[in-house]
Amino acid sequence: MTVAELRAAVRRVIGADVPMSEPAGGEPSALRRSIGANSRQADRYRHGRVFLVGDAAHVHSGVGGPGLNLGMQDVLNLGWKLAAGVKGWAPAGLLDTYQNERHPVGQRVIMHTRAQTALLSPGANVTALRELLEELLLQRSNVGFIADLMAGADTRYDPRSEGPAHAMAGRWMPDIALRTGNGPTRIAELLLPGRPILLALVDRTDLAAAAKGWADRVDVITAATAEPPADAVLIRPDGYVAWAAGTGTAGPGTAGPADGLRCALQTWFGEAA
Repeated sequence: MTVAELRAAVRRVIGADVPMSEPAGGEPSALRRSIGANSRQADRYRHGRVFLVGDAAHVHSGVGGPGLNLGMQDVLNLGWKLAAGVKGWAPAGLLDTYQNERHPVGQRVIMHTRAQTALLSPGANVTALRELLEELLLQRSNVGFIADLMAGADTRYDPRSEGPAHAMAGRWMPDIALRTGNGPTRIAELLLPGRPILLALVDRTDLAAAAKGWADRVDVITAATAEPPADAVLIRPDGYVAWAAGTGTAGPGTAGPADGLRCALQTWFGEAA
């Protein structure tokens, strides 16, 4: 591409001339046209003390706008872990979970943005594929699947637990309506201080007692909701569930919820004070 062509394109878009010229010293402008999708991802999001976040870690087609949520969740995922390291309570390997958790999510966004780019291509075969997809999206379950895919709401991290984990573990915590002693609130409002939360949704004094050793970095909140999804939920500062306790008691020969909670607290938030 020549500088003159670029200048003409800018004039067409914004309706005014913008001064442009070739580089001084006779060097070429190095302008080039991109052909096809520009999808790339760094092999590693961490190298020693250097972390790659957002567009520095991945680039892809902007179709559907998934890059905003992708980059923001990179930052939220890494931010609280860096803070834990600075404050001195980060358990061993916590910073390495940034690569393990976010790199697969970046790969998934590149996958579905490439699929959307392919659907924009001309030709009878692609038109037929678009028509078929349109029919599939008449089904509510398919719409939900695609919406969660594009928003990144289908992400599930490894809960790093011993034995079977609760279905909520590793997933984004729904922004459910709650009532505490201070009145009505929501999950998003409870997360504003940027601290981990042990949210008790039923009377579980055993779990509150198990978390006392982490009171300097984990807030214990008791709240009520119409349909509790679990007895208690341990929520990371980025809004993802680190651990959850189901209704009822553990069966014979299994670790109790209090033991599971202490293990999760130690895994994600370091040793007890």
